[in-house]
Amino acid sequence: MEFHKPKPIHNWRELLTEIGVIVIGVAIALTAEQGVEWLHWKGRVRDAVEAMRLELRDDDGPQAYTRMAMRTCFDRQLDAIQSAIESGRPRTEIVGLINLYVTPTPTWDSNAWNAVISSDVGSHVPPIQMMSWSGPYVFVPSLASRNEQERDDRIALRPTRSSGEKLSAGEADVMLSAIARLRSDNGGMNGRSSALLIAMKRNGITLRDDQQNGILQILRKRFGECVVVPSLVPVSDAQLGFPRMGGLGGALPSLGQ
Repeated sequence: MEFHKPKPIHNWRELLTEIGVIVIGVAIALTAEQGVEWLHWKGRVRDAVEAMRLELRDDDGPQAYTRMAMRTCFDRQLDAIQSAIESGRPRTEIVGLINLYVTPTPTWDSNAWNAVISSDVGSHVPPIQMMSWSGPYVFVPSLASRNEQERDDRIALRPTRSSGEKLSAGEADVMLSAIARLRSDNGGMNGRSSALLIAMKRNGITLRDDQQNGILQILRKRFGECVVVPSLVPVSDAQLGFPRMGGLGGALPSLGQ
């Protein structure tokens, strides 16, 4: 094998040429490395966005839509229970009405968002984009907490005894207090569900028509005409906790993309 010895440098021009070749080579190598790194993080961000989109559209979103569709049904059931208690109906009749009052207790998940927070993905997107993405997830812990409170209030609605003719005055008072709390729980779950769906929409995520129709069909088979199509009343960015997005021209990626 033949080796070529480096040529001796005779003047400054040749030295600068050699230095220039080295600098250009290093610059090309660094640019290539940065390009690979950029592609890597672009893929990480894309995967994170897709995970959040699927979690909201196929998990939390349908749960919120279901809860809004059932609000009137739960209000009517509470009306019937309260009327039975106040009119002194037999204990067995009241217990039967209470047994029919079963609110859903789904899991409200934010695994995809938590993964973004715990990773370096956030450092590779503008802060205003992170604020926008966080919009729907702001309401998830609150929904979970209110759901737990509702479960406890539903337990408090049950009388201490299933047998006997009439409720005692003390039992009736405790149960009526539980009904008042359950009304508040129902309204709170509806409001938070609406806020979640609106925040999703602001990020370009909406439930598919087949998802909405499927949910309504199942609920109407069980609860009847009290099931309603949820109406999402528009609210301002400030009310939802969003940053003002004007002037960005949609340049930032939304979760719906």
